[in-house]
Amino acid sequence: GSPFKVTVSSTTTNTHSASRVICSGDGLRMGILGKEIKCLIDTRAAGPGELTAYCQGSTKTAFCRLFDHRDGTFTLFIKPQESGKHLLTIKYNDDDVPGSPYTLKVSGPPDASKVRVSGPGIEHGVLSTFQSHFICDTKGAGAGQLTVKIRGPKGAFRVEMQREHLQDRTIICRYNPTEPGDYLISVKWSDEHVYGSPFHTHIFERQEELDRFLHEQNAYRQAQQQWRDEV
Repeated sequence: GSPFKVTVSSTTTNTHSASRVICSGDGLRMGILGKEIKCLIDTRAAGPGELTAYCQGSTKTAFCRLFDHRDGTFTLFIKPQESGKHLLTIKYNDDDVPGSPYTLKVSGPPDASKVRVSGPGIEHGVLSTFQSHFICDTKGAGAGQLTVKIRGPKGAFRVEMQREHLQDRTIICRYNPTEPGDYLISVKWSDEHVYGSPFHTHIFERQEELDRFLHEQNAYRQAQQQWRDEV
């Protein structure tokens, strides 16, 4: 349950002091919904006392559990029940330890289906006028890592990636095709293909070739649709 309390027996002659408790670990700053978050609490320099932990989201309380290593150190396990900002309060003898309350950002689990890719770089084009940039919008896709790989007619291509703004979830990708041919663009979010990936892009030498390709592609789609309607 939460708040979670444990009593710390004397491991030192010092008088109890919350200011001497040391908390560490990524679990004090961030976590992913559905995964247990953990951090380490060291009370060895603080003397005997009562250690409590409490974590509150915007509407739901996270479950907290303290594991006693029997040497004055503890592992705090936190299991959030919702995503968003949480306040983690760690107290020793009813006094906040240094840094408490901590602001903990809990992200949703990665969802590759929510990532959207758009822009001229994933569309067919002509080499001399080709605009090779495209945008990956990861808004609503939870916590994850974006990986982009591109293979051209002669192998792998280097991809430049940068955020539109520092705190933004939109990533601009660029590559530099140097010859006509087929390009395969693979976009993954935490090792899962995003919607539409891999993208097959054809780059042509001349506009007439592109026009002919698009015309044939359109005719094929219409024939497919007609066949479906008849069935």
